[in-house]
Amino acid sequence: MNEIEIVLQLKEDSNEAFDEIYARYSKRLYVYCLQYVKSKEDTEEIVQDTFTKVWTNRHSIAHAESIGAFIFKIAKNQIINKYRQRVNSFSFEEYVNYYNEEKYSVCDTTNIIEYDDFRKVLKKALTTLTRTQQKVIKCCKLDNLSIRETAKTLKLQEQTVKNALSSGLKTLRGVLKGEVLYLLFILLNNLKI
Repeated sequence: MNEIEIVLQLKEDSNEAFDEIYARYSKRLYVYCLQYVKSKEDTEEIVQDTFTKVWTNRHSIAHAESIGAFIFKIAKNQIINKYRQRVNSFSFEEYVNYYNEEKYSVCDTTNIIEYDDFRKVLKKALTTLTRTQQKVIKCCKLDNLSIRETAKTLKLQEQTVKNALSSGLKTLRGVLKGEVLYLLFILLNNLKI
């Protein structure tokens, strides 16, 4: 079967077509994901989630779209989500608190330098935001306050806080675009997860 026939059958709910797609792409997808997440367990989870999404979204695959491109696009998003989960995890908070309290030893010099570089880049990126956006992001993301608590602290409407947070994060993503994955890579490789 060629790829077009497989996609057409998949869109008609064919389990055989799904099995064929899995057989063709699962090993390549596993290797692709492993090079980014560096964990067999996380890689297996991403591969499983990717094929689950392929099945649940099978009706939205365009006839002209390559099934391989569709699968790897889903996997890429799963990898990014995994990075975000790690950054927002308790381990990341412990890591930040560890350095904020300056409880590091001489053998951690490399980690300190990398973390300080990260803080400098983030601090510089924050200066591109409006004053309100800076305050809101500091409260919501760095101090872990809720929208309601941030609004109360800054004496703003909750909707204003939501808008400032959304637009501020969008601006930060644009400013940091090329550096974000690099910074995440540095942080994730140094976290003890």
